Amino acid sequence: MFTTGFPVKVIFDTSIYIPFINDGIAYPTGELNVAIGKQMLYMSSVVIEELYAGAFDIQSIKLLDTLHKTFESLNRLLIPEAADWQTAGKVIAKIGKKYGFEGIFLSKITNDVLIAVSARRIGAIVITNNVKDFLRIKEFVDFKYYEGHA
Repeated sequence: MFTTGFPVKVIFDTSIYIPFINDGIAYPTGELNVAIGKQMLYMSSVVIEELYAGAFDIQSIKLLDTLHKTFESLNRLLIPEAADWQTAGKVIAKIGKKYGFEGIFLSKITNDVLIAVSARRIGAIVITNNVKDFLRIKEFVDFKYYEGHA
């Protein structure tokens, strides 16, 4: 779908990593590589935070430490900038206004909005299994996403 002669910048959402990390594998492979083609994989600092928040065993934490160090050493750790936070706040307010969600949902979608906004800044595609929330975000943020099916 997104195949080109050039590497495509890609950010895997947390929903893509979780099944692999649960199996002790750091990097999702297979169907995603075929669908996207050549990839230049970035790690969102928001995703790594979410992964750490759900890591309760030593093996998972060590795997995440290695994953984080790898992306950091490659200068491919994507950290939301001040403008990304500002845009995220505006988008979250619009989502709340349109859908009337409670504060709890809006705080949960904050991370996904930050991922989308920072991915857009570098021209990356977000790969996710959490299409429902990213579809809502897409109403207010022009970014690219792809459903992962990992």
